[in-house]
Amino acid sequence: MFEVYCDSSFNEGEESYIGCTVLRDGVQIHQSTTKVPGVPQSNLECEIAALNFAVTLTGIFSEGDRDITIYNDSTEAVKAFQKEKPEIEKKLSGLSINFEYIPREKVNQAIADSLSKKFPVFFLNIPTCEVESFSRREDILSDIARNGRNILYLEKIEEKSTNKKTCYRLIIRTMDKILSDDRFYLIKKGGLGTQVKVAEEIRKDLSDPVVLFSLEAKGVRLENSYFLLTDETWGLRGTDNQTCSILPSSVRHRIICDEVDRSPENLFRRAEHFR
Repeated sequence: MFEVYCDSSFNEGEESYIGCTVLRDGVQIHQSTTKVPGVPQSNLECEIAALNFAVTLTGIFSEGDRDITIYNDSTEAVKAFQKEKPEIEKKLSGLSINFEYIPREKVNQAIADSLSKKFPVFFLNIPTCEVESFSRREDILSDIARNGRNILYLEKIEEKSTNKKTCYRLIIRTMDKILSDDRFYLIKKGGLGTQVKVAEEIRKDLSDPVVLFSLEAKGVRLENSYFLLTDETWGLRGTDNQTCSILPSSVRHRIICDEVDRSPENLFRRAEHFR
């Protein structure tokens, strides 16, 4: 059995993307994300592009498979391809392909949906910094514990998030107390990437003298601070151990993480030993 699950994310006024996962006999053999060609004007146009891409992947990955099904969660798009089935099969050397509707909640379709929303981000014009693992770095843990360094990280707020937007809370704290946790960012999903967008918004805020003054009044000191990568911001990490920061490049700071346990609690628990 050969199956392709495809989905798209229509982002009006921005680039839209297609996600696909390919399975043979229940085992995933391929996953991909690609840009929807041109400038799509509707969700249906994007879903049709997703099905076209799925057909292309079928031609590439099917190896004599006879039982082939392509799934999508748009009934309109699926109906359109069911009508075109004979012509499509003719172009693929007589392969027999079924086009079927499937709800987005089903596991493999959910994977395709996720892939359509997480296009890899290449930080072409965004300053990046090296990320440092603190798990075996006594100097980092000691500095945080003994010098009262500010730690910044983001927390995803599920109750304020929607299907189209993700809400993040910026938390700034020391080992001993939270200095600021009242700045929220509601970011539209898709396009360049939700985490990259929220990082850009926070960098703008942390470059604004009015915002900086209000934070300083709370005891926040950004100089020599640490930005902690958590599960919520792991997507900011690029290749070659480089990471996009939420802090302006003009502020001296370091970016830290733990490869396994990315929770803030893990950092503070480890640093506690160096008081």
